[in-house]
Amino acid sequence: MAGPDGSDPEDRTTVASDDALGHGSRLGPGDLAPDEERLLAALERDARGLPEIPVRDTIPEVKASERKAPAPDNGLTPLFAAPDLED
Repeated sequence: MAGPDGSDPEDRTTVASDDALGHGSRLGPGDLAPDEERLLAALERDARGLPEIPVRDTIPEVKASERKAPAPDNGLTPLFAAPDLED
């Protein structure tokens, strides 16, 4: 399926296994498209000054809130039931 610019998105995202970035690898110059570079720069700029809270520090708070009030049913939780095949 062609992307918005007419190219095949698979062509841009598929890389040979020896060229693939491994877990924890860093991107180098030229690895991102110009629009991705702009987005990354904006995200980095907007994130400056935000507190960095380690995930492990939030676990007790999350568990405590779950004990106080279970997550409400927002209608997005699928219910699965076997179909009634007897007619």
